[in-house]
Amino acid sequence: MGERHATSRRPLRRFLLVASLPGLPILLLLVLGKGMRHEFSDLDFFAPSGERVTSPIGARRIPDFNLLDQQGRKVTRDGLAGTFWLVACMTTDTATTPFLPELTQQLLWANWRYRDEPDVGLLCLTLDASHDTPARLEAYVSQNERYNRYPDKWRFLTGDQTVLDSIISEGLGIPRDPEDRFNVGTLLLIDDRGFVRQKYLASSEHEIGDAVEDIALLKKRKKEKEVQWRTYAEAPELPLLGPMMGDEAHTVPRFSLTDQLGAEYSHRDVEGKVRVVDAFFTSCPTICPVISSQLARVHDRLWAEGLENEVRILSHTVDPKNDSPQRMHRYGQRLGADPEVWKFLTGPEEDLYPLLQEGYLLTALPSDTAAGGFFHSDQILLVDPEGRIRGTYDGTRTSEVDKMLENLMELLARSQEFAVPTTAQ
Repeated sequence: MGERHATSRRPLRRFLLVASLPGLPILLLLVLGKGMRHEFSDLDFFAPSGERVTSPIGARRIPDFNLLDQQGRKVTRDGLAGTFWLVACMTTDTATTPFLPELTQQLLWANWRYRDEPDVGLLCLTLDASHDTPARLEAYVSQNERYNRYPDKWRFLTGDQTVLDSIISEGLGIPRDPEDRFNVGTLLLIDDRGFVRQKYLASSEHEIGDAVEDIALLKKRKKEKEVQWRTYAEAPELPLLGPMMGDEAHTVPRFSLTDQLGAEYSHRDVEGKVRVVDAFFTSCPTICPVISSQLARVHDRLWAEGLENEVRILSHTVDPKNDSPQRMHRYGQRLGADPEVWKFLTGPEEDLYPLLQEGYLLTALPSDTAAGGFFHSDQILLVDPEGRIRGTYDGTRTSEVDKMLENLMELLARSQEFAVPTTAQ
């Protein structure tokens, strides 16, 4: 009887086994992949708190500094821009760092992979400036980078140790053991804009391999961006808009207003920059929230594209009696606006209204019949660095704002003075 029951169960077992076979690869991937840290996707950024974030806005970035490299040359953060750096914190004193040969070997592995590529390098910050003089650092670097095709791919920085310690701990957020201050086992990947993009365990060959792959991903994104910018540069030139005065195009006049921080903001502050312009007021019950949310998207795109220094968003209130700098600042904070990139401007009515109406050719006036008491345009303007209006777009429509962003990129790409931006992706 038991044998008969066992025999009758065999077809059912075979059926269940065969039915489960298609799911085995997925099951294996879930089991084997669980806990794997490295992912082949776009790299995140790091908030100052250490949490991963998807935007560079407010993300951890190597702070400004002025240090010396192994050849005694001054090095600043801006001087490192355009290159991807694998960062180590170490000293060349083997008495305090007995594991120096092993750490050097790990760095050499990454260095060897990118020895022929000028935009990838090793950046070391000394943990003992009293020992690591430029002469000693030069001896260490020259011994280990002799196979590099390009110079300055391995920069070893020294200087005031207090400054260096601040950069390491506060600036880069690298943990240190006060009882073993020469033992820092964390490597960082810093992108071509100075943002921290990944952390690695220096003693792990697997994680060094991850670093090599992550650098390749960032370089791929950079290449894709360069191709896209070449397409922007080849686009037809944008027309000049506005009434013509003789043979010259209409230009926005000079102005002096007050921003959300209570500081003077004038035409001098936007010289050489592209402007994205609109009219709003903080208590607007209709279109302003929609337009502001679209501009928030523009603001975030500027940061993602590395254009936060090239473009300014200027939102002019039409209600200067109520829109104080403090009130506009709170409005901007709710939108996540960087006050250096997105300016909310106020001033006397006799300055604001003529600028909006005659300068930017926007509708802006008090109205007893309009919701909120003011009637103003729903348009977002694109203004070139010379103050000429190059496009006008419906700020309530996503497709129109997308078109404005594309035209903005074209405008920048056609400028001979503008270099292709380094990317965040």
